[in-house]
Amino acid sequence: MPVEETTAYAPLLRRIHWATAVLFIAAMLIGFYCGLQQPGTSPRRELLEVHKSLGMTLLFLSVLRLMVRLATKVPPEPSSLSALVRLAARLNHVALYAILFAMPLTGYAFSSAGGYSLKYFWTFSWPRLVTDSPQIAHAGEVTHDALAYLVYAAVAVHIAATFWHALVKRDGTLARMWPGAGHDRSI
Repeated sequence: MPVEETTAYAPLLRRIHWATAVLFIAAMLIGFYCGLQQPGTSPRRELLEVHKSLGMTLLFLSVLRLMVRLATKVPPEPSSLSALVRLAARLNHVALYAILFAMPLTGYAFSSAGGYSLKYFWTFSWPRLVTDSPQIAHAGEVTHDALAYLVYAAVAVHIAATFWHALVKRDGTLARMWPGAGHDRSI
């Protein structure tokens, strides 16, 4: 029986990708908005609860995403891509994966060590692995805030590259991650 050519990422990975994209952009926008608000005010407090809950959801989705990504076949890149474009894409993807882990972890460190709420969508509280440490809270806050600029840049590059591939190059790169694309019916 012939092996079917994989032209898209595994369906589960595509679903996780788009769920991650929506949650990531929501968390990013909420975090940006909260950064403009006075600390301790409403709706900043309530929105930060949502922001942190989205962050923890993204952390677990990222673990699942990485596991699925390592367990599934990657579709070939379009042959029209130059070595420089391939390198830039890989570096941006590594940055996005790192961000998906670093942002929730630094936010957790800031909240846990700083004594802030760790509620998950107003249901239960995450355990405090670090308590009452102004140094760790400060390091978590500074790192989280600094990484936010990397988030904006990496997401902007990723979205711009998506449009460039779809509208200018028209090389099928977007179709590799588009829902319902490709021939691969595994996972």
